[in-house]
Amino acid sequence: MRNELIGLGLIITLSMVANSLFASNHCLNASPLPEPTGYIVMVSNAQQLHDAIDNLQANTTVLIQPGDYVLNKTLYIQENNITLRGNSNYCDQVNLIGQGMEQANYGNVPHGIWTNASNLTVQNLTIRDVYFHPIQFDANADSPTLYNLRLLDAGEQFVKGSSGGGLGTGVDNGVVEYTIMAYSVSPPNTDHGGGGTGYTNGIDIHGGDGWQIRHNLFKNFHTPDGSDHLWNPAILMWNGSSNTLTENNVFIDVDRAIAYGLTNRASGNDHYGGIIRNNMIYTTPGIYSSTRRANSDAMIIVWDSPQTQVLHNSILTNLNQRFSIEFRFDTTGGQVRNNLSDADIGDRNGATYSQSGNLSSANPNMFINPTSGDLHLKHTATDAIDQVAPPADAMRDFDHELRPPGNNADIGADEFSLSYDLIFKDGFEN
Repeated sequence: MRNELIGLGLIITLSMVANSLFASNHCLNASPLPEPTGYIVMVSNAQQLHDAIDNLQANTTVLIQPGDYVLNKTLYIQENNITLRGNSNYCDQVNLIGQGMEQANYGNVPHGIWTNASNLTVQNLTIRDVYFHPIQFDANADSPTLYNLRLLDAGEQFVKGSSGGGLGTGVDNGVVEYTIMAYSVSPPNTDHGGGGTGYTNGIDIHGGDGWQIRHNLFKNFHTPDGSDHLWNPAILMWNGSSNTLTENNVFIDVDRAIAYGLTNRASGNDHYGGIIRNNMIYTTPGIYSSTRRANSDAMIIVWDSPQTQVLHNSILTNLNQRFSIEFRFDTTGGQVRNNLSDADIGDRNGATYSQSGNLSSANPNMFINPTSGDLHLKHTATDAIDQVAPPADAMRDFDHELRPPGNNADIGADEFSLSYDLIFKDGFEN
């Protein structure tokens, strides 16, 4: 028997790791950070926070005490090596609050944080209710780090990396980890100046190289029928972006989950390279109308993104999408391997790729708790268990467990663990 139990302590530890991304109203299971060092400015109210930002020096940590901070202007960061950190190990104890995602009279708070400087780090806090972007990066604001955040109810993109004006020029080497991006109900119903209603994304990066996006939760990025923008990817890497790694994320009720590339470039590529692996994607049955479904493409799209690998993802569309994964335009050298889904893999406009080990006959009974986005396998999912050889670039699963523990690996994001299955069966969910 695989993964035999070796003690209750191990069982609980594995359960905590596996269950780290399935509670959108609370924080994710991010590891506590070490104590800050260097020059530290402590603030405990909104005015002190604004004063600290107005008088920033490079290499400063602004340590924000727990509480609600109603912003009276955007936090403009124009010095390098700045850290904004909530003085808590949780994401929900420090709340930076805008004027409202539907409040066109937003005053001096169009965004939560805006920066043109490099090495900005934002940790352990919430940004919510802003009219445009909770976090806005100008081009060349390289090497930002976002960790253990909640970004809620934004009017447009939650994390926006702007282009420098040319294909492939933007913000490089960003890291986004253990962050919730969600709408409490749904995206705004008004035109915020993005060419119509429904103009939103979770992460939208133009021309960025080397981003790593892992262990995050994206929820309720579903615009209603009749919106001008119907197919917003929760993660959109395009306009000459390259070498993105998107792994171990959960997506619930999003119109598209991940897009590497979006348009067909006459020269160059909209995206190049990168890996999409070990993600779990779920949509509620009936969330799309039949007309919406007929015009859909896929939850993961690789469009004009050659040399991209799509490995070991679990996708349960519940008939809301025509395809689970779609390749389009120039995808030379693309690979799609060992993905578990309930919809086929599609291609069009001359896309080419190699594929193996994919299973498109998944159903909800194969998974632990699909309605919460938890697509860990049950022991009864025999069609997926011990079926494939893992590729060299996906030797660990959603929970960072090695695959395979036996002769063959499992299809999808999860390598089945008996201990995980039993801990839920025995009632240790909380």
